[in-house]
Amino acid sequence: MIVNINEDYQVIVENYTNCTLLKAVKDGSREIKFVTKGCYSNMSLALTACIHLMLEDKYDVMELTQYLDELERLETKFRPVMERFREGD
Repeated sequence: MIVNINEDYQVIVENYTNCTLLKAVKDGSREIKFVTKGCYSNMSLALTACIHLMLEDKYDVMELTQYLDELERLETKFRPVMERFREGD
């Protein structure tokens, strides 16, 4: 099963213990392809990694306080979903 996180990221869930985080990238022909960014034992870990990658996508250089503020903003955005995975949904 493929779970779309947003237009740039998706997770392939092969079973409950294998989640592959993918990122959409344009190749030389301008086609969108997905590259593997990591393999995780559950969706919660894949989402956590995705949050950090989203920050890397948006900023090349950040002050520590800015990084922490942006990280908190993204974690707040994804918190309802993360809590459901922690509950076992």
